Amino acid sequence: MSAQFGVAFKPELTTDLRKAVRGADYVITIFRVGTLEHQRLEYEIPARYGVKQVVGDTLGPGGVFRGLRTLKALFEVLDAMEAECPGAVLLNYVNPMSMNTIALSRHAKTVKVIGLCHSVQGTGMAIAEWLKVPLEKLHYYAAGVNHQAFMLKLETDGRDLYPELRKCLDRPEIYNRDKVRFELMRHFGYFPTESSGHGSEYNPYFRKRGDLLEKFCSVTAPADPEDHCCGYLMSAGVPGASLTICAKLQAHNEDKLRRLLDGSEKIEPKPSQEYGIQIIRAIEKNAPFSANLNVMNRGLIPTLPPGASVEVPCLVNGGGIFPARIEDYPEQLAALNRGMINVQILGAQGALNHSRSDIFHAVAADPLTAAVLGLDEIQEMTDELFEALASEIDPAFFE
Repeated sequence: MSAQFGVAFKPELTTDLRKAVRGADYVITIFRVGTLEHQRLEYEIPARYGVKQVVGDTLGPGGVFRGLRTLKALFEVLDAMEAECPGAVLLNYVNPMSMNTIALSRHAKTVKVIGLCHSVQGTGMAIAEWLKVPLEKLHYYAAGVNHQAFMLKLETDGRDLYPELRKCLDRPEIYNRDKVRFELMRHFGYFPTESSGHGSEYNPYFRKRGDLLEKFCSVTAPADPEDHCCGYLMSAGVPGASLTICAKLQAHNEDKLRRLLDGSEKIEPKPSQEYGIQIIRAIEKNAPFSANLNVMNRGLIPTLPPGASVEVPCLVNGGGIFPARIEDYPEQLAALNRGMINVQILGAQGALNHSRSDIFHAVAADPLTAAVLGLDEIQEMTDELFEALASEIDPAFFE
């Protein structure tokens, strides 16, 4: 990169966490804790009980236990930051985003915790493509919680785009690629910012029976089964899709890194849709920028719990990061969000307090789990997950 762009750059490599963050203004966390085998356990154990997740990294039994093993590492990062770079900004990309943001924000003393995702940007790009609108002319206003925010306004040149988006309900080539999202718009009035596969995990309406899975969470495979790393599995909501996709992505990324390192592929200098570097630039250059970020709900969406993490538009400039307050957030959307928030707050509380009962309550509050299982079954499944993942979360710390 240094040679390609003619910029002097002298990175330092270290395995000493405190040395790595010493004196930092910004720390970016983007890592996996554990392996694909741990992810497989978080899918396969609930699946035996009838809870058929797609990804299991945000909500559900898989999301809660992924949060436990991920927060164990994130707390170490945060503690190192408090010691070596107090007042710095932690830009966290690691899922489960909301559970992590809540737990880290409660644990932080001076560090500013910001959660980043690309679901809002990705949704904007998809809608622009479907409606044949230039992306730069698509104006939207999105808010909610991570992986379940909603497009509260969609316009181009002052024209409301919702009537055109609703016509996509009758366009099979578009509807069939994102059935769950379009059904949520049909019944709740607004388009969600997370793909149908993910979105189907966070509601009790799509995955609790075989006929519903077949109707809303199946697609015709593309002609090339390798297309987009089998992304069609994820977008549809096929059970366990992420296990296939993550394995393929891992191989794909290893190959890409090899090409970048040996110089056979050049790095594209065009900025990506990710917010991280744009946030740093906006602050350091005092160049105003707007981004949908995950922050604690300090009066931002009044109808959601104050202990929640919300995803809202934020102004970023030389003065810092300033979240917007959302007025008149539709109550039916708040009701859907609360179903996720219940799990996230309890899961974060369990991680902070090493409380096994909080973790059980988080899993029991999950909309999909509650739609499928009774309480005794949920308890048995939770105990089995604790036992299977003992090497990563150390159940001895949970009372």
